[in-house]
Amino acid sequence: DDYAPRAGRGGPPSSRAGRGGPPSSRAGSRGGRTRSGPPSRGGRGRGSNVVPYVGKEQPSTFTRGLSAIRDSIPDVATVRDAATSSITAVKDKSTKISSGIYREIKGLTSSELEQVMLKATRPDDQPVKGKHVERLVGVTYQISGRYDIYDAVLRKLWNKMAEKDWRTTIKALYILHRFSSDGGPDHQAALKARLRELRRTRDPKRKEKYFNSKQLLEGDATPENQPFRAFMARYAHYVLLRAQCFGGMFTEIKENPSAPPSSKKPSAAAAQKPITSTSLRPEHLEASQLLLKAGCACALKDGEECESTALALERVASDLIGLNTAVAIALNRALRGRESKGPVDQALIKRWCEFYSEELLPKTKKMVKKTSAKLDAYGLFLPSRMGASVAPELLKKGLQGEGEEEEKAESAAASESIEDKEEEVAKETTKQESEEEIEEEDEEEIDEEEEEEEIAEEEEGDEYDEYEYDIEEYYDDEEA
Repeated sequence: DDYAPRAGRGGPPSSRAGRGGPPSSRAGSRGGRTRSGPPSRGGRGRGSNVVPYVGKEQPSTFTRGLSAIRDSIPDVATVRDAATSSITAVKDKSTKISSGIYREIKGLTSSELEQVMLKATRPDDQPVKGKHVERLVGVTYQISGRYDIYDAVLRKLWNKMAEKDWRTTIKALYILHRFSSDGGPDHQAALKARLRELRRTRDPKRKEKYFNSKQLLEGDATPENQPFRAFMARYAHYVLLRAQCFGGMFTEIKENPSAPPSSKKPSAAAAQKPITSTSLRPEHLEASQLLLKAGCACALKDGEECESTALALERVASDLIGLNTAVAIALNRALRGRESKGPVDQALIKRWCEFYSEELLPKTKKMVKKTSAKLDAYGLFLPSRMGASVAPELLKKGLQGEGEEEEKAESAAASESIEDKEEEVAKETTKQESEEEIEEEDEEEIDEEEEEEEIAEEEEGDEYDEYEYDIEEYYDDEEA
């Protein structure tokens, strides 16, 4: 049967003819030409009406490869960020390596002192070694004070302080601290003067002034080193203040300028100055108050403990003990009256006594007690005593010195007035006595003159008597 459906995948019946071929009526309308559909699968003839499967064209292998490459390429912003971070990390790593190599090479080619400076300020967790500090500070005892050695030393220390690593900065600050406290006495004035001058001078390399706090505190800050950098900021303020104001263990306050160590006899100019113009000056009092405040601020807080910070704090505590000793020695010398003669400012002495008794001594004891336990863990020990001290009766005398001085002045004025009155009375008495003596002398002279006149008169009377006697005697003879 021609109209029976075929088994398998045959096309639809002629009544449902699709795309395979149009009906004969339509074919005749186009000029009699008939268009047959595509050949059927399985060798079917041209008359089968099978609809072909038209699928999407599959891409070629090359296209698929390009698509895979395009998908694997990351975003441009991601590539830029990754490249920037990688370059930064490589730069930091290479900088550290190159700086370490440069440091070693410079240490091999530089002088001995520069080698010691490089070793002492090495950016590691080890504290400054004592032998390196002794070698650096010992130079100030080997060179005469006529030569200025601190210009080059301070410039090198500033270069180390300006480095990014906080460990190098705090080690350089510690070395400057030791130069100020333990340096040679002949170079102490030069250190203070040179440091003040450099802090007013602009650094040509960094376009800022030397030893400025802003550039000194700039560096690599991370959450790990943030507590240590906070301590370093407080310690830097203390060291720069101490190095500019005082030398040695506060020799400006402790030493007696009227008896210099170089000569046995005090000079005449120094002997005329009072202690309030030499040791206990108002400038020294203000600097001591600021230094005490900065030193107490250097106490270690939580998270700031390490070997370098403990070593720095030990020197700060030693300084405050030395300041107590220096002030006590000067006050003892002033209150016991063993200072050179001169007008002493009692009000200023009273201020020094108040500062010593109310601020310096109690705050220093409190700090030493608070920090001793932390320093003991690192093998650093502070003395248990403050050294020299002022006796309570002398301190009381100094605190009440102004009133006593006024009383003494009033009593002295009263005694002077009494003496003046006595002198006036004595003068009047002597004047009266002298007048009486003069009157007596005049009376005596008058009496003598009267006596002389009487004697003269008597002598004249005797002459007349003799003459009369002779006349009578003559007449008597005539009568006879």
